[in-house]
Amino acid sequence: MRVIIGLTLLRARGRIIALSLGFAVFIMLVGLSYASVDQNAIRTLIEQLPPALRALAGASDLASPAGYLGAAFLHPVPLTILGVLVISITSSVTRDRESGAADLLLSRPLPPHRWLAGQTIALAIALGIVGTAGMLGGILARSVVADLGSVSTRGVAAAGLGAMLLFAAIAGVSLFIAVIVPRGAQAVGWASGFVVASYALNYLAQVWTPVDVVAPLSVFHHFEPGGIVAAGALPWSSALTLLGVAVGGVAAAHVAIDRREIGGT
Repeated sequence: MRVIIGLTLLRARGRIIALSLGFAVFIMLVGLSYASVDQNAIRTLIEQLPPALRALAGASDLASPAGYLGAAFLHPVPLTILGVLVISITSSVTRDRESGAADLLLSRPLPPHRWLAGQTIALAIALGIVGTAGMLGGILARSVVADLGSVSTRGVAAAGLGAMLLFAAIAGVSLFIAVIVPRGAQAVGWASGFVVASYALNYLAQVWTPVDVVAPLSVFHHFEPGGIVAAGALPWSSALTLLGVAVGGVAAAHVAIDRREIGGT
């Protein structure tokens, strides 16, 4: 299994390095920009926006230091960075089966679920590296910008952990998709569709009250970085929900890959 982990990380090393730097720099730049922000001007501007646009900031008070820095973790840039990392690595499971590379590895006495376990561990390591880079970018900005002095290092770390759990949940679903579809392009498409649909559901629930009842079905509903940074902690209910989705997706993928092998498909 160590060979699978090492090979997966080796193939993804360029993405891991580039995405780690991108995440860290983006979060740091958002934090640094707060020094030039007039809190009252931002609050007035947000209040003048239509509800549909205000919902893009989630439950965060963008004028506050915690809300401003926390919102950076839910910005399209970090969402894209973490989404690209997770979907590209999970879809490699399908591409390896499609190209025959998996057949070569499994020609050794290596059960399919152990091969998939190696891929899963490598994905967790990569996600941890990139997520930690973003967390460190926020901590660095907090230490440099005096106006962010009320933001605790613990709060930034909790938001970073929340982002990792959010995309661990997405990774679990994406890994299951990668196992059950036959083509790499399908794996990317279905996993991307899941992310977009989940994000859209969470957004719609904020602007249309009847959708509130199904909002918890979205993984994004369980991640409010502004509130996490302000509170200095990640709510246990949110953490357990996201972790449950991640573990459930990974477990389903491991069961499915053994059944596909037994069934000869």
